[in-house]
Amino acid sequence: MRNKKMMNIKGVLANSSLSQIMQRGLFLSQLNQQLQSLLPVQFRYQFRIANIQSNQLCLEAKNASVRQALLFKQPALLALIQQQSPHINQLVIRINPEL
Repeated sequence: MRNKKMMNIKGVLANSSLSQIMQRGLFLSQLNQQLQSLLPVQFRYQFRIANIQSNQLCLEAKNASVRQALLFKQPALLALIQQQSPHINQLVIRINPEL
């Protein structure tokens, strides 16, 4: 005999850690698309959002020139990011040549 009652799969997934991970991934993806559109064409898809930790957003740039362009646009990028996530108040930009 079965001791547990049936549960709705949507209810189980809505409260699971998998759901939270998916929501975080979707948020990062949407924010990445918005940031890509803010920069000039030559720098698009030369960087990506790596992570959000507490009050800082970590970006990865393909090379030093892209990193410098991001640093130059940092106030505008931060203003755009704060529209979505007001708790973000710092950008960390690292170079990742494997992008």
